[in-house]
Amino acid sequence: MSTFREIENRLRAGRPDIEVQAPPLASVLVRIEQTSHPARGRGSWRRRGVVLPIAVGVLVLAAASAGGALLLASGKPVAPAFVLPATPETGLGEPVGASLAPLPMRVPDPVGGPPWGMRVIRTTRGLVCLQAGRVVDGALGALGSGYAFGGDGRFHPYLPADAIATDSCPVVGTGVSPILPGPPVIVPASGLPLAGENVSETDQEHCDLPGQQDWGVRCPQAELRQVAMGLLGPDAKSIQVATPEGSFTVAPYGPDGAYLFVLQAQANANTSMSSGAYQGPFGYVSKATGGVVLSVTYGDGFQCQIPANDASRQCHAQKPGGSGSQLPNAAQLSSTVHVSYMPREGHPVASLLVADATGSTFAATSGVSGQAAPGPALTVNFSAPVSADSASSAYVVELKPKPVSGCATPAVIVSQPTNQTLKAGAPVKITVPLETTCTTTYTGRVFFASSSTVGGESGGEGPLYEAIAAHYGPPGTGRNPMSFPTVGSFQVSVP
Repeated sequence: MSTFREIENRLRAGRPDIEVQAPPLASVLVRIEQTSHPARGRGSWRRRGVVLPIAVGVLVLAAASAGGALLLASGKPVAPAFVLPATPETGLGEPVGASLAPLPMRVPDPVGGPPWGMRVIRTTRGLVCLQAGRVVDGALGALGSGYAFGGDGRFHPYLPADAIATDSCPVVGTGVSPILPGPPVIVPASGLPLAGENVSETDQEHCDLPGQQDWGVRCPQAELRQVAMGLLGPDAKSIQVATPEGSFTVAPYGPDGAYLFVLQAQANANTSMSSGAYQGPFGYVSKATGGVVLSVTYGDGFQCQIPANDASRQCHAQKPGGSGSQLPNAAQLSSTVHVSYMPREGHPVASLLVADATGSTFAATSGVSGQAAPGPALTVNFSAPVSADSASSAYVVELKPKPVSGCATPAVIVSQPTNQTLKAGAPVKITVPLETTCTTTYTGRVFFASSSTVGGESGGEGPLYEAIAAHYGPPGTGRNPMSFPTVGSFQVSVP
């Protein structure tokens, strides 16, 4: 078990002062040699953190990373579950090259081996995604240890696409810093679960962590680490780290207020499902006693806690942010809408939501994944009155058919939001499958949807599709389908 002073030294070493001139590498290696003899193996990693000054400890980490490259052959990259589109202006966008390098900070592992690092990936459609793992030769990835990659002993680099996913990456506006207050999650020493949510099943860790029961074998306690990573924004000033052995304070790193802590998991962190766990932004948080608690202080005196023990202690953005924080007014959004009926659309995109009069899901005609079955549809055309410049803003069509006796019709149909970057004045075409061949009249509107998603526990509405769906439901739930401003209304009879 590491002492409190050893833990403090290791975590402080993860925040290098990159303005300081590094001493000659030869002198650093001599000091490493002096510190590590006569002890070898795991114990020598712990002793280095105690004997060497903090500034030198950082350089030891750099040397350890290079040394790890000599010991770890490179394995196959971690494969994403899906491939991003080959365009920066659709879907989730493409990763911005300048954001792909790991942050300079390195955090030593409590047992040994390559240090830990993280990177903040930004996409051309405004997503901000975090990845953390082990660092070898400046690359971020996972180790083939334990139940990862069959324990092949190799280093498996991450791909940016591993981390880019709708639910785990908030979308922020230009110049806005996300707030991602990640609590300490339980992960194995491989680091693989921190690659992101978009990892193919074959490349996932093949053992169960807290909150999981998928593989039939628990990840061994000795392999587990308690890892906290996140972003606190530019105004965060300090983080007090409380462990069972004591507490100490460090400063967040860089303009995004990044932090990364790696400790051995508390006892019984992963005994069974009954030990208790809950889902955090980057994995499952064990409820076993002895978990690390972070207390954050901002420049204006605001204080918050990670994990928060009540809503009043949650970390959140100190300033309004996110492209959804300001909706255009009615005058800005007015546009003429043209609607046409199509007796048969061969490959319609399935609607986001189709509900009956009670707010329950309507029995829609199914098709292949992501598509509705061929059938009648409405095509809606208009010019975008304002730009939709990220994945947190879009145009959507809402349809309400007139009930027909003897023919089942849904109460409301809501199209998928547009999923490409649109400039003001750009032509927009949305095709909506009608789900039924009933002869009836549809009243409809185009609306502009936006969500504020600065991330984590900060109070955003979540991904855009969730923000839209949350406004529809059974009567009396307080949901208001007119809360998104209308671009244009129409009425059309079919067929």
